Amino acid sequence: MEFSAECAPCLLRRILFQTRLVDPSKETEVMSACVQLMADEWEPGIRSAALATKVHRLNYDMLGVDDPYAELKREANQVAFGLLPRGQELVEASDDRLTMACLVAIAGNVMDFGIGGFESPQELRSTFDSLVAEAPEPNDVPRMREILKGAKEVVYLFDNCGEIVLDVPLLKELKGMGLKVTGVVKGEPIITDATWEDLSISGVDMLLDERLTTGAFAIGVDLDQAPKELLDALRRADLVIAKGMANFEALSGTWVRPIAHLLRSKCQPVSEAIGAKKDRNVIRIFE
Repeated sequence: MEFSAECAPCLLRRILFQTRLVDPSKETEVMSACVQLMADEWEPGIRSAALATKVHRLNYDMLGVDDPYAELKREANQVAFGLLPRGQELVEASDDRLTMACLVAIAGNVMDFGIGGFESPQELRSTFDSLVAEAPEPNDVPRMREILKGAKEVVYLFDNCGEIVLDVPLLKELKGMGLKVTGVVKGEPIITDATWEDLSISGVDMLLDERLTTGAFAIGVDLDQAPKELLDALRRADLVIAKGMANFEALSGTWVRPIAHLLRSKCQPVSEAIGAKKDRNVIRIFE
């Protein structure tokens, strides 16, 4: 997805948010440098994920930290663990377990901080039931079910901490279909995304046949830096399931197909690009 004018203030808002998490005294210095870098690198056609990765790299380096979101990520996991029994209950009671499992997984995607939405993981406690009650729009679950019927292997691209815990019901549904599931987390900490250690913290590792990382500090997946093992898995998969907006921004228009994007459409540029209204549960397949 191309970086748009509306992406600029959103990116800078997140940079300011994470700078204040670490050292508010540096906000003027950091913001000035990040604004300059964004202006220098912003050229027609540049992908939003690529430019955001460069700006985040500068931000982290200036702050001198590996993970400014460490505490928020721990809190997000705790909140999600508290909601997981409810999510599993909803799936088991549903006449359409696959759709409900997708909705539970999408509900965790709202825990995305610094972009004008949730500012605390605790907010999901009071909104969880209403989020999973919203029908997906668009809803490509019927096509997903068709693809999975003849499938052998799925690659699952995880997104945020906390959210990864709420992926458990969907992973259980996939495993119940007899599918091989390869799970992919980030190669290095970036924003609130799940990394290698979060696989075991969440318990997700027990549901996976293979575990891989993106191999890099990157928003979404940078295919130019991805390890051969990941590229091979993406090519081999009967379906790639990609959680969150960043994976859509990074992989839209690429050769990674068929791909099912599961996300909450939290911004107008992504909503328009994926064919959804803003603030909707989205299950969208590109083939």
